[in-house]
Amino acid sequence: MKFITGPLTWAFVIIIGGLMITPEGITPIVTNPGLRIAISVILIVLGAAGFISMRGRSTRG
Repeated sequence: MKFITGPLTWAFVIIIGGLMITPEGITPIVTNPGLRIAISVILIVLGAAGFISMRGRSTRG
């Protein structure tokens, strides 16, 4: 089951980051728009890196 939940967790982080970067998406407690965009970009990059590392581990065995 871990081979499914790991990549799905990282995909969820990417989706949340994408929703934060859109103007009508999620509005976090942070009110500064520049900081909100920075946090969302960090979430997308972190999610992509985690997703790629999980997929790499699952293909190696």
